[in-house]
Amino acid sequence: MRFIYFTDIHLDTGTDSLKGFESCLEAMMAHEPELLINGGDLGITTTALEQYAEVMSDVTVPVLLSHGNHEMCSGYLPREQAGTVHGSLDAGEVHFVVLDVVRYFEPTAEHEANWHVLADESLLEWLAEDLSRIDSTTPVVLACHVPLSTTFPQRMGQPADMRFPTNEIVGARQVLAQLERFEQVISLHGHDHENCRHHVGHIEIMTTAAVAGNWWRNGLDSRGPSGREPQGYRVVDVGESIRSCYRSFVSPDQEVELVRSSDRCFVNVFDGSPRTRVEVEGEAVAQIDPLSVSSRGLATHLWELPAGFDRDHVEVAVTFEDGRTCEGVLELEQIEQ
Repeated sequence: MRFIYFTDIHLDTGTDSLKGFESCLEAMMAHEPELLINGGDLGITTTALEQYAEVMSDVTVPVLLSHGNHEMCSGYLPREQAGTVHGSLDAGEVHFVVLDVVRYFEPTAEHEANWHVLADESLLEWLAEDLSRIDSTTPVVLACHVPLSTTFPQRMGQPADMRFPTNEIVGARQVLAQLERFEQVISLHGHDHENCRHHVGHIEIMTTAAVAGNWWRNGLDSRGPSGREPQGYRVVDVGESIRSCYRSFVSPDQEVELVRSSDRCFVNVFDGSPRTRVEVEGEAVAQIDPLSVSSRGLATHLWELPAGFDRDHVEVAVTFEDGRTCEGVLELEQIEQ
C-alpha cells in the first residue's frame, strides 16, 4: 500500500501559499497514493479551512487529518475540541491512528503561548482500546502533529522541563510503550518544519518538513528554516517492510547538498537518518551528534566534513537504509547565519 504524509501548509492571505499547496497536491497525486495524511497546521487565518477544502475538493482517496496548534489557535476549529479528535482507519491491511495532542488554554504571564501538547489519560485510554483489537503482525501507522520523540527543543535552545511544552509531548513515552508490541510500526509528525528520522527501539520516528517550508517567507521556493529542505512531502510504501522517502515539489531531483555555514562544511542529506551512510571521496564521514552543544540551531541530517575543508566541489555518495543511493559531484554553497 502507498500513502503520502504532508504537513504544515500554513495557508495565509497571500497567493504564494495557495499556489504552492496546489503544486504540492498535484505532485503528490502523481504518485497514485491510496490515502493521504495531513499532519496539521492547515493555515494561519480563519478562512484556511475553506481554502483547504476547495483545493482538496477533487481528491477521491481518503484523507486523514491530525490537528496542529493552528487549527485551534487560529480560530477555525472550536477550541473546546482541542485534544479530543482522535481516530483510526483500517486500509490496505494497515491500521492508521491519528491522535490530537494539542491543548488550548488562555495565555498567562508565565506561559504566553495559548496551547501546549499532551498525551493525557483519556488519550492513552482511547489508544489502548483502539489498539487492543489489532494483531501484532498488522502494520501500524500513527500520526500526531508534534513528534513523539525529538531533540528539537535541545537543538533550538529551549528550556528543559517546561511546564507547558510546545515542542515535545508530555506522556509521549506511554504512547510509544503501547506501540512496542507491533512488528511494523512508524510514527509520523510535522510541527518542526524539518526532516528528522530516528528510531526508538524498532519504532521509526519520522518528522517531515513543511509544505510551507520557512512559512512561505521566500515565496514559492522557501526552504526549511533549520534543515534547508526544499518543500515537500513523504511517500510511504507498506509491504513486507515499511519504506519511505521525502519528495520535494519545488526541487524534485535534489536529495543532497554541500553547504558551508560559518567555518564548518556539511553534506546535507535532506532525508538522512542515523542509518544513512555518507561517503566523501570514498571515505565515510560522520553524522553530527544532535545533542552536542555544537549542534545548536542545526538540523539532524548533516554529515560534517573535516575542519579545514577548503574545496568548492566534492564527490559524494549516499546510501539510505532501504538501499536507495544518490551520488554525484556537489558544488559548495555558502549559507547565511
